[in-house]
This record gives sequence, structure tokens and C-alpha cells, in this order.
Amino acid sequence: MVKSVTNVTLEGYFVYLIEQRVPMEIKALIRIPLFHSISQSEIERIFSELKITETRFKKGEILAFQDEVCNRLIILVSGSVKGEMTDPSGKLVKVEDIYAPNPLAILFLFGEENRFPVQAVAREDTTALVIPKQSVLRMLSMNETLLKNYLDISANFAGRLSKKLHFMSFRTIRQKLAMYILNLSRLSGSDVVELDKTKTALAEYFGVSRQSLERELTNMQKDGLIKSEKKYIYIKDRNTLIHLIKF
Repeated sequence: MVKSVTNVTLEGYFVYLIEQRVPMEIKALIRIPLFHSISQSEIERIFSELKITETRFKKGEILAFQDEVCNRLIILVSGSVKGEMTDPSGKLVKVEDIYAPNPLAILFLFGEENRFPVQAVAREDTTALVIPKQSVLRMLSMNETLLKNYLDISANFAGRLSKKLHFMSFRTIRQKLAMYILNLSRLSGSDVVELDKTKTALAEYFGVSRQSLERELTNMQKDGLIKSEKKYIYIKDRNTLIHLIKF
């Protein structure tokens, strides 16, 4: 395996990357959804013919900048990143956490306005496959299963993005909490739900302070909508919660 050190300047930022030309561990590649149901020998053939690099990012390093041209597919092999967006006021808002083995901004690789929608920052030491756009095009033409996987991943991402946009359309913390709690209830099939994020992480997800989140949870409990106990939420008035998220 050949190692190289690359210094890259992106829109005024200086990035120090350690890159390794693959092949890497095939077992790590097989668990990546893009290569699902593709044989080891076929993966080795594809990688031998294309320009694909394995890049390691230290915690806090930037994998992609918001509004940077999306000219490469980044697939997390290990670790995780957080997506951050600067709003019109200049405030940095956390959008989501993305964990391996998922791709970044797969919908934005093609099209006329193909730019990264958010800034991707490593939450921990992270390893990613970086595939130039032209190599992605060639790779998709080499294997029909790989093409289907790419389209399936893109469709699933579009579905999640649609739900996220619907969620972000809510203006109040109460509306966002109602939507979030009802979604957890739908998934669990119960009126007792367990928060899948810490309250600090949930506040970041909502784009509010933890104090504001805690205050609204207290107010919703006083109004008889829910009962909150640590990481558990008990739904007391489902109809009102549903009414909150109807336009």
C-alpha cells in the first residue's frame, strides 16, 4: 500500500491529509452499502481500475466545506462526522451526525449546482474513501448491482432529506418536540418513548439552547401534553400533539 501526504488548500483553509491508495481490507468494504451483494473479486477488480484513495481525518478536521464544489464521493469507512451549516445570520447550526459506513452528500455529486450543502467535520478520528466524480461515473457503468445500490442509497437519502425539511419547517420548539416525540412513538408502537439522543444533542439538532429545550419540556408537562422523566417521555395528550404539527 502506497502512502502519500497531501497539502490541499480549499477556500482559504489549509488541510493536511494522509492518503493511502487502496486496496484496503475487503471486509471493511463489503459492509459499505454501496458494495452490498458484490463479490470480493469484483470489488478488487473495480478498485484496481479506478482512482480511489483511503483518507484519514483527525478529530476536528474538515472533510468538506459548505458550498464547496462537490467533485468527489466521500464514503465513511470508520468514525463519524457532523454536518454544520451557517445560517443567514452567520450562526453555525448543527444539522446532523453521519456515521460509517455512510456516504456524504450523495445527492449533490451530480447536477448543475453540485455543491456540498453543509460543512462536514470529523467528530472523531475518521477514515473515508474518496472517489473523484469521473471515477464514480466509470464505477457505476462497470457493475449493474453497484449502480442499483447507488440509486437505492440516493433515494433513501432523498426520503430522509424530505422528512428533515418538513421537520425544520416548524418554527417553535414545541412543534419540533411534538413531531420528534410522535415519530419515536410511531417507531416504537408505544406511548412511552425513549429519547435516542441526549438532551444536549437534541438541542443541537433543534438549533436551540439546552435551557430552552428543558424549559419547553417543562411547559409541555405543565400543560398536560407529556410527562418527562430523564430520557423517557410519556405521551398524555396525543391528539393535541398531532394538532400542533398540522398546518
